[in-house]
Amino acid sequence: MKTHLLKLYLAEYRKRKKKTALITFAIAWGALSLLLLMSFGRGLGNQFRIGLHGLGIDLIMFTSGQTSQVYQGLPKGRRILLYPADIDLLRRRIPEIKLITAEYFTRMVVTYKDKETRRLINGVEAAFGILRSTTAGMGGRFINPDDNKFSRRTAFLGWKTKLNLFGGEDPIGKVIYINREPFKVIGVMKKKLQMGNYQGLAYDQIYIPFSTFSKMYSQRFVDRIHIQPLRRSYSLLVERRVKEVLGKKYRFSKDDRYALNVWNTVTQGEITRKVFVGIEAFLGIIGALTLLIGAVGVTNLMYTIVKERTREIGIKMALGAKKKHIVQQFLLESFLVFLKGTFWGILIAFNIVGLVRSIPMSYEMGSIQSYLLRPDFSADILILFISIMGVLVFLAGIFPALKASKSNPVEALRYE
Repeated sequence: MKTHLLKLYLAEYRKRKKKTALITFAIAWGALSLLLLMSFGRGLGNQFRIGLHGLGIDLIMFTSGQTSQVYQGLPKGRRILLYPADIDLLRRRIPEIKLITAEYFTRMVVTYKDKETRRLINGVEAAFGILRSTTAGMGGRFINPDDNKFSRRTAFLGWKTKLNLFGGEDPIGKVIYINREPFKVIGVMKKKLQMGNYQGLAYDQIYIPFSTFSKMYSQRFVDRIHIQPLRRSYSLLVERRVKEVLGKKYRFSKDDRYALNVWNTVTQGEITRKVFVGIEAFLGIIGALTLLIGAVGVTNLMYTIVKERTREIGIKMALGAKKKHIVQQFLLESFLVFLKGTFWGILIAFNIVGLVRSIPMSYEMGSIQSYLLRPDFSADILILFISIMGVLVFLAGIFPALKASKSNPVEALRYE
């Protein structure tokens, strides 16, 4: 496009700024709605994925159950318990297992100086920290293999338990009493978002070595077995193989769904991912429809302008203007209306997202700050938005432009 023509088009556009102000606002509102809906939808999905990761990484959990089928002459209703020896058995028999560990837990009285509370005490091995995405904050550590080898009296605190017992005091190296037995605090859990729980939330608990718990509580069976498959795609295979191996050992059918209680976070994560992709798409469609209303408004505005400027178009064409010049002018005016509206929409949306994300993060499960108040204004959302805008700009401007370019100069000059 030649420079003098561009200057001419821009000069004519400036004369009609007031007429386009309302429709510019409509476009800005549509852009703002679309971007905010998509950002909040994406943020919600991201936070739930982070929360699921906080529960555990590709985790499959097994707990004791009760048979619901008669099997090999044995009656239904038998209690199936899990034992430490099952860990080595499953590790040997199922090569698709990457990590496996057992867990004890029960509630005990915990005291520090004059403070006393009742907390869930978990007996765990070092692998538990990896499986459950549990890491220590600065200056501390999680249970390690030597703690279990030598049955040390070490304790790892959930961050909320630390606040209840120690407040602002540094607990590392301090001694707490669990059922009147002294334990040295070796670390405090780093805050994490956790979706889902069992027997309470991780930040409210205390972790001690597996072997130490076993000697203190004299419990022969384990409360839970945690397994991480070599690959996510192996999760259902590993789940089935565990039932087969333990079914042969404890004589229950591998198809008895109640003999063992299973929580497969891999399959749950896939379901959650699909749900939130659907939510994000739904919110995006709502926003796109809002923007489409603005596009229809631009189209109507341009048709009105074509009608108002019929004589002007006739004069231009009589003086030698070609059809492409008329098309260019009206497309440019449509583009500028959209550009101005989308600029303000993007600017306001970006600032709203930044303002919302500045609200302090809450790690309490179910807190609104944890999930709804973490929108994500990401590059792919912006690219998708620009793509949608490009299509709407073209459709909103091309038809009025084509109509204007088809005007008959003689008839246009006669138009009143």
